[in-house]
Parts: sequence; structure tokens; C-alpha cells
Amino acid sequence: MDMELNRIEAPYVFELNAKNDLSLVIDSSADLEGKNKGMTPMQLLLGGLIGCMSIDVILVLKKQKISPKVYRVEAQAKKKDGVPTPYEQIHFNVFIDKEIDFKRVDRALDLSLNKYCSVRASLHPDINVSYEIHGV
Repeated sequence: MDMELNRIEAPYVFELNAKNDLSLVIDSSADLEGKNKGMTPMQLLLGGLIGCMSIDVILVLKKQKISPKVYRVEAQAKKKDGVPTPYEQIHFNVFIDKEIDFKRVDRALDLSLNKYCSVRASLHPDINVSYEIHGV
């Protein structure tokens, strides 16, 4: 995987480019003079985890011939105090069709977070990741 980062505005506004012509803007947090022009690296990390987990969940359900009409994830994350300030706790609220068997959704989430998700596997194992399933 190849990427390139270019500063596009001082002090910390960057454009991140993947070699497949996709790009996004990264900025620092407000306490570090961020200008709110892009997500922070920690937001991108959390978003990457949500995305990776969700792709896995939908793939696992698809193999079971289940196609959710509704799928949404809300995340709450808590960071440690000090420097650095890594995530210590991440909690997902997963919203999915109430007609789908939650046992299957739970199994898909468990498989993702403990077996398939490369982003989760790349994070420190001490980060407590939890979830709840809600029917809509």
C-alpha cells in the first residue's frame, strides 16, 4: 500500500493521497492550532476501525443470505490522559434491522473484531472494544 502526504496549508493541514487517485484532508485538533479542515489522525483511525468492522459484518451476513436494509454504527471512544493519548476504550452502537437475528449479528461482530478486521489486529490489544446491537 503506497501513500503520499503533502502539506497544503500551515500549520497542519495535509492532503493524503493513495496511489489509486483517492485523497482526503487531515488536520490537527483545535488545541494544536487545527483549522477544522479535515479529520484528525485519531478520528481517521477510529473511522478505519468502524469501516473495517462494518465491511466484515456485512460480508459475513451476506454469506448467510442476510442483506440489512439498515446498518449504522455510532462510536464513542475514550483516550488515556498524558502523552501520547491512545484510545483505551472504544464502544460501538450498531443499529440494524430489528427483523435480523441478533445472534447472527453478534457472531459477525465477534468474528470481525477477533479474527478478520486488519485494523483491529493493528491496534494495541489493551484497547477495550465493546459493542451493543440495536434493532431499528
